[in-house]
Amino acid sequence: MSRTRPSLVDELWLETLERSFAQHAEGADHIDVAKLQIALGLRSEYLARRVLLRFDQDGDGLISRQEFVAGVRKLILGTDSEKLRFVFQLHDEDGNGFIGPTELLRMISLGLAEDEVVTDPDEPRRLAHLLFVMADLNRDGQISFEEFETLARAHPQVLQKMTRSEASWISPNEDLLARLERPRDPRARRIGRLLENRWHGLTFLLLWLLSTAAVFVASWSTSAAEAGCPLPVRIGRGFGACLNWNGALILVPVMRRLLTWVRASWLGRAIPIDEALGFHRLVGHSLVAFGFLHAAAFTYSYTLGHPSSSLGRLLLLTGPGVTGVVLLVVLAVMWSFSRTAVRRSSRFELFYFTHLLYLVWFAVAVIHAPSFIPWVALPLLGWAVEQVLRRRQRARSSVVLSAQALRSGVTRLELERPANFPQRAGDYLFLCIPAIARHEWHPFTISSAPESPTLSVHVRSLGNWTSALRRRVEQDHATGASEPLLAQLDGAYGSPSTEIFESRFAVLIGAGIGVTPFASVLESLVLRANGKSEQPCRLQKVHFFWLNRDQYSFEWFDALLSQLESADHAHLLDVHICMTGGHTGASSAGLEIARDLLHAVGQRDVVTGLRALTQMGHPDWVSVLQQIAEQHAPEAVDVYFCGPAGLARKVRAAAARAGMRFRQEQF
Repeated sequence: MSRTRPSLVDELWLETLERSFAQHAEGADHIDVAKLQIALGLRSEYLARRVLLRFDQDGDGLISRQEFVAGVRKLILGTDSEKLRFVFQLHDEDGNGFIGPTELLRMISLGLAEDEVVTDPDEPRRLAHLLFVMADLNRDGQISFEEFETLARAHPQVLQKMTRSEASWISPNEDLLARLERPRDPRARRIGRLLENRWHGLTFLLLWLLSTAAVFVASWSTSAAEAGCPLPVRIGRGFGACLNWNGALILVPVMRRLLTWVRASWLGRAIPIDEALGFHRLVGHSLVAFGFLHAAAFTYSYTLGHPSSSLGRLLLLTGPGVTGVVLLVVLAVMWSFSRTAVRRSSRFELFYFTHLLYLVWFAVAVIHAPSFIPWVALPLLGWAVEQVLRRRQRARSSVVLSAQALRSGVTRLELERPANFPQRAGDYLFLCIPAIARHEWHPFTISSAPESPTLSVHVRSLGNWTSALRRRVEQDHATGASEPLLAQLDGAYGSPSTEIFESRFAVLIGAGIGVTPFASVLESLVLRANGKSEQPCRLQKVHFFWLNRDQYSFEWFDALLSQLESADHAHLLDVHICMTGGHTGASSAGLEIARDLLHAVGQRDVVTGLRALTQMGHPDWVSVLQQIAEQHAPEAVDVYFCGPAGLARKVRAAAARAGMRFRQEQF
């Protein structure tokens, strides 16, 4: 029996379908095969045409609005048999009611091509043969719908995904689809779980808001006690006091050595160290706002008290005016070039060098208002000590023992480990290679375990420095240069991943190059479990998820994961590999079932060569994390994440819904 759509989302559902149709039809009253191919993100026009035939009820070669709505409704709300019939007909090219060997081989080959998976030339034929042998129960040389349905129902995960992909592409509202397919969680419970997962950060945010407001009120009260103090001056002094308070706070979240020490102490459980950089950005935004409000209030007060004088005289001929202008200009420049669009672009150096203007800002701020000194004296002293210690550590010299430019745009460096280098699994360091840039230091997670005799880092080519490093490695490889690159190291510094070994059950989620902290953790974990490390191991089970868009990106750590799979005698690791650029739709259902069968008989995955089966598309995090939580209930499960902010928001919400603590790696 088909499921009935929840009445609460009927209107939203229909509205979404109408919008989706209008978007794909581009003003027309139909969708043709070219538009459908774009909507589904397919490279093959043949596959798009096969899907179109399943929607096209009147046989005119087009999808009308009515056919579109009816087709999507069946994909989402239809019975399993109806969905399987849709899939079966896609594979049944000649429409005779049976799938033959040639039809199956063609769909599997097209599926591999859609995912851009490079395999042995005989691999498609081997997959098709395996599936055909398992499905053709009566051995008549063809697969009937009943035989296909029997096989598909034995693989429920494939069955769940096979039509969801088409529906989500042509009606792209994931939140709505999730609400249609999953029982609703009461709003109060969802909010409660989210608050429970972030109470440390929210508590500190509240304390910051209250303390800043208290500083403003205290300054206002002091000014109000002065006879004849005008209102703009009181407001300006209040914002000036907020500048003093936040100017003192801005340094604390970037004292990495202090934070590493705090993280390792009992304070690390009470203070949200993971949110340090987020707090630094918040205080930075506030400094800009308070600075301009402070300037506006005193400028207005000056115009009231000196109606015959010009603003130019205030700003250019008075000490407070000149220093105030300099402070605002410095803040504006630092703020503009610290935006995410700059930091994540090929112009990272703009952020790096303009941020050094903080030295100018503090010096001019003291000149502008000597009363700033009592506020900032202690943080500046701590910052100075931090810098002295970092300078001493930056004297650690190393040599690049080997360098490899991987096809996925990542450069792997293996470095000589300095004597007495203080590293824990998941730590990161700052790296300087004078041959690339003498004065630039960049943070990278250490991807090798503390027990390893060498250090390794993986550098993704994004900015000028990382691209120059890759070009140097490629050039040295092409010319056969033997002279090693010299390097300087600063670190190591702690991260959320260093706390993994305090958990009993953990979920590690790495997206793209975000897997690097977990590479170190996993290697150390297996060494500890097998008695090859002196460090204790409290972990009993680790569920590891690694997401990449394409096949080549898995080459970063496929060798390491293969070694870990072989060395994991205690079965501590549960590995999940996800290729997010892979197609999971109905047209690739035969391929997915064949890969599932290959995995079931103990063969290595065709995508990565690992024992773990590569899953195509994004996981359903709510369902996945809920299943893991139920598996280990009533024990607590911790989620550790490193990857893009957008994915972090989804995983954080899913972790909160499953009652899991969420920790995120940030730089």
